[in-house]
Amino acid sequence: AGCLLLTHSVTNALSLDAASIRRQPIGRVAKLDRSKLDRKSDLQFYARPNLVTHADKTFLSKLTQLYDEIIPKDGVVLDIMSSHVSHLPPNKIVSRVDVHGMNLEELESNKARIETGGSCFVLNLNDNPSFVGICETAEYDAVTCCVGVQYLEEAEAVFAEVGRILKPGGTCIVSFTNRFFYQKALVGWIERGMVERGRLVADYFRAAGGFEPAVVEGDGTSAFTQLLSIGGIGGDPFVAVVVRREA
Repeated sequence: AGCLLLTHSVTNALSLDAASIRRQPIGRVAKLDRSKLDRKSDLQFYARPNLVTHADKTFLSKLTQLYDEIIPKDGVVLDIMSSHVSHLPPNKIVSRVDVHGMNLEELESNKARIETGGSCFVLNLNDNPSFVGICETAEYDAVTCCVGVQYLEEAEAVFAEVGRILKPGGTCIVSFTNRFFYQKALVGWIERGMVERGRLVADYFRAAGGFEPAVVEGDGTSAFTQLLSIGGIGGDPFVAVVVRREA
């Protein structure tokens, strides 16, 4: 176990071997504005550690409950686009939690990783949407992504690779709410409502290929929940898209 800081030049050095290992998506979502309001370096944006959670307690409680229901006991977990906390159930016994993100200090502080002897690695998936050279094929029982999907510029390519590193029948859980860094999210994400965002994530997995049909969990797509959230009453809407790798 350890922590790696992977630059674009380092990951490019793996390109010859990666070509035969890396899993490519079978399609790409059309009619999606992938531009961003802030085009400055992602590494620069995330350079300062931000040891806070990016959703409220109600959202995180629902997410932890969903993880408890889906992630198998003694499973191996990869938390992508992570930080200092992975929101796993405190009583869930897993064999290892590896974490990926954009800030080394945050990942080194991740309690779930520390307690399970997991690894951490810093990699900008918008520069190179691949886990080749970092994660083995069919290594993980579950891959999680909490409130980060809106920042991925080529999510189909990332999720194709998630399909490679998941064990057959393994699960990916992608959660999101209506709170995020607008300047770093895709314009096409900002333009969509919560229902359309859920459909977009499902479309990402369909374009990635190799997954069973997506299931959208949570009450965050209902008009009533969103109105309460806008009014500052109901908290952060909770949505999670759950998919299984084909066996």
